Amino acid sequence: MTASEPETRAPRRGPAPVQGMGMLIGLLFLVLAALELMAGVPDGGGPRVLFGVLAVSGVWTLVHLLTGAAAVFCTRSSCWAARFLVVAGACYAVVGLAGLLPLPHAITDTLPLNTAGVCLDLALGTGMLILGAGWLRRRPEQPR
Repeated sequence: MTASEPETRAPRRGPAPVQGMGMLIGLLFLVLAALELMAGVPDGGGPRVLFGVLAVSGVWTLVHLLTGAAAVFCTRSSCWAARFLVVAGACYAVVGLAGLLPLPHAITDTLPLNTAGVCLDLALGTGMLILGAGWLRRRPEQPR
């Protein structure tokens, strides 16, 4: 190759890294929902707690199941995976921020938020936002 010839790259095969991260996050949410289902019905009608730390409810289980299924579905394309990470990350970050505020009992009874849950929502939301926005900002050489 001479100095005047442009460097040619072989097209990259396989899924984009953002698709792999989206699949990993989707599977994480599905496993979390399965663990919440295995936590069972609480004794004495109190709130359910996963691993003695995270407050869970039927609504949280449904949210985690739907989030995991959407993540797995959206990993078919790198663009969809990145968009999912941005949208879901923003939603979880907002839920985490809302957990820092005093909320009415109607909301906290349906979606119990304790300190561990708020920290988890903020961390997952921020991480998903960074991954998705970083990939959307990147300008790939070839569409995938």
